[in-house]
Amino acid sequence: MAGECRFEYRVQAGFALLVALAFVLSYLTLFSGSVGLSWSDLSLNSVESRIFWDIRVPRLAAAVLSGISLAVAGLSLQTLFRNPLAGPFVLGISSGASLGVALSLLAGFSFGYFGVLSAASVGALAVTLVVMTVAARFENSTVLLIVGLLVGYFIDALVSLLIVGSDAESLRVYVSWGMGSFGRLTFDCIWIYALSVLLGLALLGLSVRYLNAARMGDDFAKGLGVNVRRGRMMVLLGASLLAAASTAFCGPVAFVGIAVPHLAFMLFKTSNHRVLMPASALCGIVLCLAACQFSKIPLNAVLSLVGVPVVLWVIVRGGGIRK
Repeated sequence: MAGECRFEYRVQAGFALLVALAFVLSYLTLFSGSVGLSWSDLSLNSVESRIFWDIRVPRLAAAVLSGISLAVAGLSLQTLFRNPLAGPFVLGISSGASLGVALSLLAGFSFGYFGVLSAASVGALAVTLVVMTVAARFENSTVLLIVGLLVGYFIDALVSLLIVGSDAESLRVYVSWGMGSFGRLTFDCIWIYALSVLLGLALLGLSVRYLNAARMGDDFAKGLGVNVRRGRMMVLLGASLLAAASTAFCGPVAFVGIAVPHLAFMLFKTSNHRVLMPASALCGIVLCLAACQFSKIPLNAVLSLVGVPVVLWVIVRGGGIRK
């Protein structure tokens, strides 16, 4: 009884801390920076108002949505593969998005009005379809992991070939996209990103029972009466959708999917995905919003400063911290 009370207190305190940090960092993201803003500056048609609505609000939305999508996708994939170093890009989705962007920017293919966004989405969707086809034929999750890695290597080779024949300006734009940024999202596209994230979260939310059982193995999950094939397909589809949306709108964002689930576990000390999933989402939001405060430093450089020590710690601890 006392142990349950301590756990409930830890959960409540942890969520309260994360929510408070998220609100503080959100305020700083909106009103601090190279141009300081205040509520009184947000009059109609002022320069400050345009900065707030056209730059600060989309950047805040991109950081929040990316933090949620990558963290929850990473948690789900680590549980699915029972591999603490699995991340949302382990299935080759990031590489697929990179190929779509490379075809658009380096090979000159047109992907419609949305340009790079549409190109990244098409590439990510193509890889997701390949992975889902494989998942329908094999029950072994390790096979999916190997297929994802092989697809990623193959696509990276194709992108390298496109880079060889590209001009300097196209290559510069592609490299800029590949560095990852929360500053590409526009106000008009926020709702598209948000709907994609909500759909991915809904699929994973319906898979919580499977995820809680799958960490003990598929045989254990079957013994509990869980439909393993359906649960795995829903996790793959949900995680792929979240990773694809983040990569399409923000480019490849490093380490959030790998490191954040472990940070959530360290804070809450539970393997229950009903707690870990929202906890990972909040930790992802806090980490991404914290990275926004260093706008002059490349995004992935800031995230690597947090992600690399966490991953090294997981390796030193013997390959996993969630039991």
